[in-house]
Amino acid sequence: MGTLFKIAWRNIWRNKRRSLVIMTAIALGLTGGNFIASAYMGLMHQTLEESVHKQLSHIQIHHPDFVADRDIRYPIDRALTLADSLRRLEDVKAVSARLVIDGMVASAHHSAGVTIRGIHPGQERQTTGLDTRIEEGSYFTEQGRFPSVIIGKELAGELQGGIGSRIVLTFQDKQAGMISASFRVEGLFSSASADWEKGNVYVRIGELWELAEVDEAVTEIALLLHQDDRLGTMTSGLKERFPGLSVRNWKQIAPELEFIVEYTEMSLLWIVGIILLGVAFGILNTILMSVLERTHELGVLLSVGMKKARVFSMVMLETIMLSLTGGVVGLAASRLIIGFLQPRGIDLTLIGGEALREWGFSPVLTPELHAGFYLKVTLMIVFFAILAAIYPARKAITLQPAEAVRKRP
Repeated sequence: MGTLFKIAWRNIWRNKRRSLVIMTAIALGLTGGNFIASAYMGLMHQTLEESVHKQLSHIQIHHPDFVADRDIRYPIDRALTLADSLRRLEDVKAVSARLVIDGMVASAHHSAGVTIRGIHPGQERQTTGLDTRIEEGSYFTEQGRFPSVIIGKELAGELQGGIGSRIVLTFQDKQAGMISASFRVEGLFSSASADWEKGNVYVRIGELWELAEVDEAVTEIALLLHQDDRLGTMTSGLKERFPGLSVRNWKQIAPELEFIVEYTEMSLLWIVGIILLGVAFGILNTILMSVLERTHELGVLLSVGMKKARVFSMVMLETIMLSLTGGVVGLAASRLIIGFLQPRGIDLTLIGGEALREWGFSPVLTPELHAGFYLKVTLMIVFFAILAAIYPARKAITLQPAEAVRKRP
C-alpha cells in the first residue's frame, strides 16, 4: 500500500502546472467559502450573545397569565423569596427580579409605546451587564428631585432628548387606572438591536413600586446560567419544582432565534459544498486528462498482471491526495485570515452596516469558525474527491491492455 501511495503522489506532479492550478482553485474556493461561513457564523453568535446575555437571559419565570397579558395584576407570588432561593442553585450565575410593565413614554416632541423595566441595578448588572452598555451619563448613581430613567440612544433621538432631559412615563396600576410620572434621563444605553433601544426603558424597581402602589410586586424573574448546555436540564427541573408558574428558556421565548442558530451551520455547509461541487468538475477533468495521457503506461501495468483494483485505488489516491493538498492549504489560509480578523472585527458602518441594527445585528462582524466545522469540510473534500475520481478510475480499469499498449505516450 505504501508503494501505491508513492506512485500516486509522483503521478500528481508529472504535470506540475495542471496540478498547481487545480490545487489553487481548491484552496481559493475553500478560503472564500470558509470566510463567508465564518462571517455568518460570527454574526449569528453575536446575535445569540446579545439576545441571551444582554436581553432575555437563559430562563424567565412569570405568572402564567402574564405571558398572554403583560399586566401588573399578574405578579409572581413571594417573588423575592423565590429569587433568593434560585440564587443558591449551583447552575445559576445570576438572578434578576423585575417589574415589567407595558406603557408609554412622552417628551415635548414625541411619544411612543415602550416596555418599562423596573430593576434592581445591582442584579441587572450581573445578569445583562446593563451598566457596561451606558454610552452617555451614569448608571443609577443620582438621587435627584425626579426619579432616574435609562433609555436607549435610538429612543433618545426620537424624543429629541438627552442626559438631564425630562420625560413622562405612563402606565396602568392594578385597578387599571392610569399613572403618569416625570423622570429624569440619567443614562443612555446602546444595543446591537435598534428595536431594543427604541422599545425599552429602565427605572429603579422601588420607585415603580411606589408609583404603582404595589408592595414588592415582581412580574419577571430572569436567570443567567454558568453553562449553556445546562439549559434544558434547568428548565425541566424548574418546571417540575414550580408547576404553578410559567418557566421558559430563551429557545421557547424566541423560537425564531433557535431556528436561526439550529440551521446556520447546516446552511453554511451547503454553501461550502456547492463550492466544492463546482471545483470537483475541475478535479475530474484534471484526473481524466492524466489517465488519458497514461493510457500506454496503464496498459502495460494491466498486461504484466497488476490487478484492476490496484489501478482503481491508485487513481482514487491521486484524486484524494490532490484534493487534500489544495484543501489543507485552503483551510490553513482561511484559519489565518479568520484568526487575524477575529480580535479586530470587521466594521461595516462605512458601507451601510448600521442598517443591520434594524434587524438586531451588530454592524461590527467578528468572524469565527469552530474546529468541528473544519473537520466536516475536510470530510466533504474527501467525499467530493472520491465522487470526482469514479469516472476517471473506471476509465482506467476498462482499458483493453492489448490496445492500450499500442498507444505511445
